[in-house]
Amino acid sequence: MRTAASRRVLATTATLLVATTLVAGCRPFRIRGHRSSRPGPTATTQAGSAAQAGSTAEISNLPNIPVGQKNQLVDEYNNAQRQQKSSIIDKARALNNMVGAQLVATSPVTINQQRFSLSTNGTISVNKNDKVYQMMSATDFWRLGSDTYDLCVDRDCAYYSSWTVQVEGSGNTLTYVWTMKIDGPEQPTAPIVRRFQVSA
Repeated sequence: MRTAASRRVLATTATLLVATTLVAGCRPFRIRGHRSSRPGPTATTQAGSAAQAGSTAEISNLPNIPVGQKNQLVDEYNNAQRQQKSSIIDKARALNNMVGAQLVATSPVTINQQRFSLSTNGTISVNKNDKVYQMMSATDFWRLGSDTYDLCVDRDCAYYSSWTVQVEGSGNTLTYVWTMKIDGPEQPTAPIVRRFQVSA
């Protein structure tokens, strides 16, 4: 049984985490409750066989995309005109390949050219002295959510922030648009958005 003192320590720790997040310009972390654990990240691979390449099967087999987002991409593919299907496959591949890639921030200007990476082992690679560390919730681990990439304080994700990621452009202009997902009625006046490109 936890003592009153131990409960106070836990409450103080949670308060400090919330304060840190607010200073960083992000919402307070979620506290893990009954949310089921999601599949963790896996190394980026050449997804699918030749027979599956460029199909919904390829999208479904990409390991580094949240399941809900994969389902959305499959629906997009199935409903797309023939000439649009290849761009949806390219978008899915780009999203999958984000994991393990060295990203550099392009906006906001306060983090321009600072580096950030989701490592294939579930950790985050970032210079903690750079502002991008604070602007990405000051977290050291990550996991796949149902339709988000969750940035976690610890490997167990007791505290985490959730981000949707969309792909814009292609080639040298390909950009990953991270938007913080905030549930509930209290919403910021403007979406919290970070943009990254792959380091040259």
